Amino acid sequence: MNSSTLIPLLLATDNPVLPDPLAVRLAISIGWAVVLGAACFWAGARLSPLYRWSLSLMVVLWALVPGSASPTFWLGLAFQAPSLMTVLLCLLWVFSKVGRRSESVFSDVGVMALDQKIALFSGVVLGWVLLLDTLALWPVSVYAWGFSSAALGAVAILTVVVWTFGAGFKPRAVRSRSSAVVVLAVLALFVLTRWPSGNLWDALLDPWLWVALQWVAIRVCLKNWRERQAG
Repeated sequence: MNSSTLIPLLLATDNPVLPDPLAVRLAISIGWAVVLGAACFWAGARLSPLYRWSLSLMVVLWALVPGSASPTFWLGLAFQAPSLMTVLLCLLWVFSKVGRRSESVFSDVGVMALDQKIALFSGVVLGWVLLLDTLALWPVSVYAWGFSSAALGAVAILTVVVWTFGAGFKPRAVRSRSSAVVVLAVLALFVLTRWPSGNLWDALLDPWLWVALQWVAIRVCLKNWRERQAG
């Protein structure tokens, strides 16, 4: 296969690999169950560990109930499924808080590593690009490109580049490759499941996560500005 045939095949969006209807329903139920369980875990910070875990587990089980009796039914109608990135971040956050009393999700934004800041602002930019694409302000459909193999390859290559070089420009105390590992894990899950919609951008970002990323980005910018003013 020569390059003149391969490149159009990689960029093609008219024959996407989509999850079957059962997988879509599972993505909605499991995704919202994890998000609601994490939200309940956060809200129950002042409870004892037994009550906190029990309440979160009850919410997760309620979210997995099939039919309109489940909150995931209505959340799915309103917002579809959360992104794989949101689900994975919720799971990682819950496990990171086991045995800890500090419940601030972004309490350490001031000591974020370089690769974490790259991931943060990349998510913010991607959200704005997709929003402008929704308003048909780009000459081509960026969202449709998420169905192509080229988008998956491009994101994987950029993530590996950040993993390899992105943390090398900061002192060792703030070096990290955690964000690259998370992105690669999301890409792997997307390849295996095609959740939630078969589109890569839906796996990496959703509106609620985009709002949260912008809030954190504003906090990071304000903290850096205050540090420069104080210095």
